[in-house]
Amino acid sequence: MKTHTLSYSLILFFLLAFAARAEVRERIYLQTDKQVYLSGEHLWMKLYLTDAGGKPTDFSKVGYVELADGSQPHIQVKIEIANGVGEGWMELPSRLPTGYYRLIAYTRYMENEGEPVYFHKTIGIVNTYRVDRTIPTDTSAAPPRISALPPSEGGVSVTPSASTYLTRTQGELRIDGLPAGIHSLAVSVAGNEFIPVPETTTIRRWHEGLSSLSGIERGETPLLLPEYEGHILQGRLLNAQTGEPVRTEASALIGFVGDDIRVFGGQADKQSNITFFTDRIGGKQRLGVVVYSMAHDTACRLELQSPFVVHPPMRMPAFSLHPAWEKPLEQRSIGVQTLYSFAYDSISRTSPSEPYFRWKPDVTYLLDEYTRFAQMQEMFIEFIPYLTFRMENGVRRLSVILEDFSPGAHSLALLDGVPIKDHTFLYNYDPRRLRRVDIYRTPFYFGGQRFEGIASFASILNDHPGLTSTSATRLLGYEGTQSFRHFYAPSYPLSGNETERSRVPDYRHTLLWEPAVQTNGRSSVTIPFATSDLTGTFLITIEGLTKAGRPVRATASFTVEERRGW
Repeated sequence: MKTHTLSYSLILFFLLAFAARAEVRERIYLQTDKQVYLSGEHLWMKLYLTDAGGKPTDFSKVGYVELADGSQPHIQVKIEIANGVGEGWMELPSRLPTGYYRLIAYTRYMENEGEPVYFHKTIGIVNTYRVDRTIPTDTSAAPPRISALPPSEGGVSVTPSASTYLTRTQGELRIDGLPAGIHSLAVSVAGNEFIPVPETTTIRRWHEGLSSLSGIERGETPLLLPEYEGHILQGRLLNAQTGEPVRTEASALIGFVGDDIRVFGGQADKQSNITFFTDRIGGKQRLGVVVYSMAHDTACRLELQSPFVVHPPMRMPAFSLHPAWEKPLEQRSIGVQTLYSFAYDSISRTSPSEPYFRWKPDVTYLLDEYTRFAQMQEMFIEFIPYLTFRMENGVRRLSVILEDFSPGAHSLALLDGVPIKDHTFLYNYDPRRLRRVDIYRTPFYFGGQRFEGIASFASILNDHPGLTSTSATRLLGYEGTQSFRHFYAPSYPLSGNETERSRVPDYRHTLLWEPAVQTNGRSSVTIPFATSDLTGTFLITIEGLTKAGRPVRATASFTVEERRGW
């Protein structure tokens, strides 16, 4: 905003030129909390962004992760990347059929090289809510064995404070042998898997395979820009009546609905594409798209395009169920349903995105502190002297009175964050639906478009009442990068008391997911965790990467026995 959006295009131009000359290539490793899930569970993941040699890089700021079967994606999420790492999650739908699935991860910049360089990982998902007769039964006497993984890679080891714990007991993990210069480290503790997953991927195996990854030759200049600052939205400019592409000089604005101003501008190229460079647009939101046709008066609309890639079909390994797994799966299924019934609010707790618009309004009016009027013009005349309506070529235009007391020739009007092109709509709007008016009395730039002042109107419920999709303004749903979700893990004291004896069930299968272990340069760290009401064997997995691109990994296990006498 102000002048920084003008310089952003220049920054991207130089970055792209540098990337083309220096042959910057990105790779991704995706770590998950475990390998096998039940439909309806949460899948936790950690994303590492590196160069082609495995060394951490901080180029792209958005990663794309998809859960797909052999032919189509079932879940698609965008993960914000900071300092080369990102944290995310998936809520697996309860309708997902039993089978092996692939997690695919990539960045927009990696699309210049194509599918061969994307990260692929196979996981297993079992649906315990329905009987699927198409899943074959393994009739062998003994269930398939799970391939043993190396316990330590990179000289790192992890040791639990005990080999056996009771349920609802506080424990501690000690990680030793950490090398200097840890870039990022994650740890998970989850129930030991009894269903094998083919082609199990570890960070060491991924790192060793980087040299064999080669994408398509992309030419002197990459086709797709890197998302160096944030998510890049692209749209196609279409004729509002015919739906045909419109090749005209045009500009557009998108504004995300909310109390905070999140407006981004875009310009059309010769192929009718409009590109918006955004930043910090997390979570599921509604947005408004406004197209300004500058060459002629053709009514245009903008179709936003999906940033996700269409992947070629892939044959997935055959999945079969063994009768020996029936009881463990039944117990785990009951545990998942019980946990989500009693603790869903805690499991689903997320944090809101940070504010984007950094400037405070010059004047704010809380309308409940003033006499309410039925017309906007009356409200302006009575107590808002910095806004006025004027006639321009027979059309009403809203003007902000700038700091030099001149009327803004081209002011931006927002209703709950949505740009309003038709100011006659605002002239006829009922101000009794509003709770606040913010006025910015200086010029601002959005994607090269200059607006002389901003008038931001906020409705009582932030639901832009009365505003509907038209050829001038389209309202759409959009899912940005994921909001941060807190991992649910209650703690228990070392000695028995009423907290331990709580009658609220605790059937966590993943006991610990810590995607950002703080080492602070130490070679040894300790991490607390708590067991749940589940018994059996639990696997500890440590994975990370040094600043020099050296992978580290360690595993260990412990058992949990039922606490008796309660």
